[in-house]
Amino acid sequence: MKCLLVVDIQERFIKGSHAYEENRFIKTVNHAIDTFRKTGDLIVYVHHIKGDVTPGTPGWEYDTRILKRDSDPCVWKTKGNAFDGTNLRKILDEKNVTEVTVCGLVTQNCIRSTCMGCIEEGYKTYLVKNGTTNWLKFPQKTIDDVEAELRKLGVVILSYQPT
Repeated sequence: MKCLLVVDIQERFIKGSHAYEENRFIKTVNHAIDTFRKTGDLIVYVHHIKGDVTPGTPGWEYDTRILKRDSDPCVWKTKGNAFDGTNLRKILDEKNVTEVTVCGLVTQNCIRSTCMGCIEEGYKTYLVKNGTTNWLKFPQKTIDDVEAELRKLGVVILSYQPT
């Protein structure tokens, strides 16, 4: 089975952040979610607990533009790698997942770390092209650099572009 990990697209981290190509990012992530949902593959949403962003606080919830169902599994993490200190591996093992596709926030931190975590855990790992963003001074260069680094480690960059 395949799994789509949707990482940290919480209100606090995206709303008002001036994320690079934000509309394209949201559309791309939703297209990937829709694709996985149609094929019956697993979708797991990852929430980052950080500082004043904790369960039940303003900004904790996923951005309402993201196609998330209450029945979808969620993982709560406190570190960049979604496997570190969470039950993510257990969730994936229970569904016999062998391939993981990653999208979400932010390119150079949690997305990079989670992709590396997928590789360390032995999963065939994919990253959604335009399915990650950031708000750095040179955002596209950051995306390009992270994609290049991950490619060298064996991550495949996939396109889930809305038509």
